[in-house]
Parts: sequence; structure tokens; C-alpha cells
Amino acid sequence: MKIALPLTASDEFSAHYGAAAKFAVYDVDPTYRAVRRKLVVVPQASEPCQWPRFLRAAGVELMLAGGMGQGARNHMAEQGVKVMVGVPSDTPEALIEAWLAGNLRGGVNACEGRGPGGHVHAGDSAHEDGSCHCAH
Repeated sequence: MKIALPLTASDEFSAHYGAAAKFAVYDVDPTYRAVRRKLVVVPQASEPCQWPRFLRAAGVELMLAGGMGQGARNHMAEQGVKVMVGVPSDTPEALIEAWLAGNLRGGVNACEGRGPGGHVHAGDSAHEDGSCHCAH
């Protein structure tokens, strides 16, 4: 099974999916609770709405995110990628280990309401129609 996490340019967990610079893709064995391999991938497309297809092509089945707008979640679902939002901020390795141990729980989507700096998230008028407001 492959699990992806959004990363910042400095390889830290990006709490907001749409602000990711790249993704860590972990190939895990849930039965043995082990990481087989980790790969960092950088999508060539600049639009987050195009990333679900890219991630699915890489074999990703689950995305762990602190926050993701409804449009992005819809695009993930269209590609057959499950999403867990509300993931707490931690190192990517700690998040994967917690998931493998069965201790990682989703929570409040960080993309609900208005975030710091006035960033508009799902639930605000800019996202109420469920779109991701990219060029598509």
C-alpha cells in the first residue's frame, strides 16, 4: 500500500495540501506495520487540482493531510485515492509510524474557515461550490 503526505520545500509535513512543494510517498506493509520504501516526488503540474492523477499514477491509495479543500478531496475521490484530513502536524516519519500502529486519527480539517493571513479555505464563499478554483 502507498501512502502520500504533502511536504514543504524543506521536507517538513505541509499542513495544507495545496501549499505542498512535493510529496513523500511511503510504500508500507500494513500487516507487518513496516515501511518498505520512501520516495519523494515533485509534481510537474503547478495546479493542485492536477496532483491527484499524478499521485494515483504513482500508486498512492491514501493521502494524509492536515487540511484539504472539498474540490481537492473530490479530485482525489475521482482517482480512487482516500483522504484523511485533520492529521496533526508532526514529522512525516512519525505520522506514518502512527498510522501503521493504528494510532493516527483524523480531526478537524485545517481547511475549514479562514486561516492565518486571510487564506480562504473550504467553507468560505470561495469554495462553497465544492470546486478547487484552479484553472479547471
